[in-house]
Amino acid sequence: MRALTIQVLGFIRYLRPDRNPLRRPLDRLHSRLVAALATTFLITGVIASALMIHFVGGAGLRAELHQARTRHQVDAVVTATGAAASRNGVEQETRLRWSDGTGRFHTGGVVPAGDDRVGAHRHVWIDQAGDLAARPRTHAQTLTDTTLAVLAALTSLAILHAGAYAAVNRRLERRRMVLWEDAWAATAPRWTGRS
Repeated sequence: MRALTIQVLGFIRYLRPDRNPLRRPLDRLHSRLVAALATTFLITGVIASALMIHFVGGAGLRAELHQARTRHQVDAVVTATGAAASRNGVEQETRLRWSDGTGRFHTGGVVPAGDDRVGAHRHVWIDQAGDLAARPRTHAQTLTDTTLAVLAALTSLAILHAGAYAAVNRRLERRRMVLWEDAWAATAPRWTGRS
């Protein structure tokens, strides 16, 4: 914990403006760019999060309400069990028969459950047309999708800002090396006695 505190304080000390004569203008520019990129990340992160919550969360809530209105559970009777042909070869399937709200009977195939036998009853979800449908969307699914969308947006922004920082840092480091070489070329003869 102490090491982290020392690192954070050192970073803050690095970013704050000072009048240190040994600190080059290029170092001051670097600290300003780091602060600007961090500020930009915070602002764009908040905006991106708000947009993801609005669009993804809103779409999820609308889907929840629509599916809650249009899907309902009915009691179905198992009419057959066994293998059925599919695109992927032969798979196990349970055939069911149920009636919709108008009294019309429908049939369809579902994935078998452990206790399927002819004449057994199962609960299935149907849509307004009486066809088999998935269970209605839950609020937990909407929250999960929204959270994942926010995390994806923040991760994308972090990668973008890290790339921008790396590009700027590389360019500034090259400039630092040129300045260092120039300064050493002027200082070396005095220190080493060679020209």
